[in-house]
Amino acid sequence: MADFCSRCGKTLSLIDPLLELKGLRFCEDCYPDVKREHAAASISDKMDRKNRAAFAEDESDENLRGSIIKGKQALAARENEFKWDNHSLSLIASVLRILTDQNKIIVKQNELILRELESRTPAVKSK
Repeated sequence: MADFCSRCGKTLSLIDPLLELKGLRFCEDCYPDVKREHAAASISDKMDRKNRAAFAEDESDENLRGSIIKGKQALAARENEFKWDNHSLSLIASVLRILTDQNKIIVKQNELILRELESRTPAVKSK
């Protein structure tokens, strides 16, 4: 029974070295790239878990504003150094990280707007 490279589809013979990652087989050409992408994704997942919460509920408005400014600056730097000519899974992962960071900034901005509206709107008394 012939196996195929999970990335490029090349036919693998029985004498080819066994290059597997997460239950998938790869040819000698694809394996180094897949291994590198897997390591980068693993590191990214660990960092993403640390940064899941956009902000703390008790964070002050000034800290939130500072966080928004720093986030925008970091995002601009990341977008400027981004290489759009790279067509790979790492490109997709980078784009998704940029979009996630943009969304976190928007969430923080929305929180500031909500706080401002709540402070300006008089409390409605219920009967």
